[in-house]
Amino acid sequence: MSQEILEVSVMVDEQFDMKFNWLEGTFGLILKIFGK
Repeated sequence: MSQEILEVSVMVDEQFDMKFNWLEGTFGLILKIFGK
């Protein structure tokens, strides 16, 4: 039981990291465009 919960939490963490990196990249791009 705890093994399944651990696997699900790892999957959620990976998806969150991907979304966060995508957001960070987009935000960085916007900053570059408006920063010049």
